[in-house]
Amino acid sequence: MKKNLALALLLLAGLSLNLTAQELPLLTDKQGTFKILSRTDYVGYDCGYTKAEVAANLQRITDLVTVVRQNPVLTDLKGFEGRARIYNLNCKEVSGYGIPARISFEFASWIRRKDGTPDMNLIEPPEWSLYINQTKPGWGASYSHDAKQGYFTAPLRKTTLEPGIDVYDREWFVIYDASRPPYWIPVTVNEAFAAVREFAKNEKNEIAAQYKNEFIEKEWAEIPEEYRDEPAYFGGGISRVYHKPGAEGMDSIFPRIVKVNPDYWNRELPKSAIQIINFHSIQNKEYLRKLREEYLKNFSVSSDVKRFEESFDLDDIRALLPLIGK
Repeated sequence: MKKNLALALLLLAGLSLNLTAQELPLLTDKQGTFKILSRTDYVGYDCGYTKAEVAANLQRITDLVTVVRQNPVLTDLKGFEGRARIYNLNCKEVSGYGIPARISFEFASWIRRKDGTPDMNLIEPPEWSLYINQTKPGWGASYSHDAKQGYFTAPLRKTTLEPGIDVYDREWFVIYDASRPPYWIPVTVNEAFAAVREFAKNEKNEIAAQYKNEFIEKEWAEIPEEYRDEPAYFGGGISRVYHKPGAEGMDSIFPRIVKVNPDYWNRELPKSAIQIINFHSIQNKEYLRKLREEYLKNFSVSSDVKRFEESFDLDDIRALLPLIGK
């Protein structure tokens, strides 16, 4: 038994060393090209969009790709092949409107094979994504009682860099029309607890359901009445609902519970229009520089996407604003 275990460990160690040794030299000066992997089937068959709406949306996506490509890394295209791939998103989002999509910018690095021939890394290449018309962002933590209501959490730290550009926790961006009502609105303590009670009905074990309901109602009773129509926060006990952003000694640890504001959407615009964009963009460029250099030193195919992320600055982000509402 011990011999078999030792042999297995040796095999695993050998596999690990082999995988490390498989990193091939990067052809960092090889000229690349860029293309959009166009498709018209990136929406679900049950979404109800017309062919004309999808075609118009594809043109809006093309405009977005053109804007992002003004970034010098995607203009120069040295060392990788750039591709924009379109993915479908949930078209049944609560209080949603418009055609949602994810636009993934792929960085397929050029590498040199052992026989000296150049090749591309096309198997799940590193990528960076933008999301359009998805007001409930993919980076927002799901709230466990949101099946019907569409509730989710939003970070406490929010900065409006300028009208139409919000950033959460210094790296999660939302681009929007600042002349409209807020894109998210708070969920009140009353609303959140109503969702908790509704969710608790799914408990099939009668004894467990009894204890769960007792805890929920105990937590409800402990919330002062004057807070019950105030914004709710994700934290606390079994209900995961609290009336403050933190408990004693930790006053800013619970994120807000929010929902999509149906009044944000301009429904006079066609569903093909881009009305909101969200994405992840780390603003600590020194961190990204060091990470890119480490990747490059180790021939990692992730070095190109990090080079793009490092160069993607506030000027690139501002360039997205004119796309909203078209």
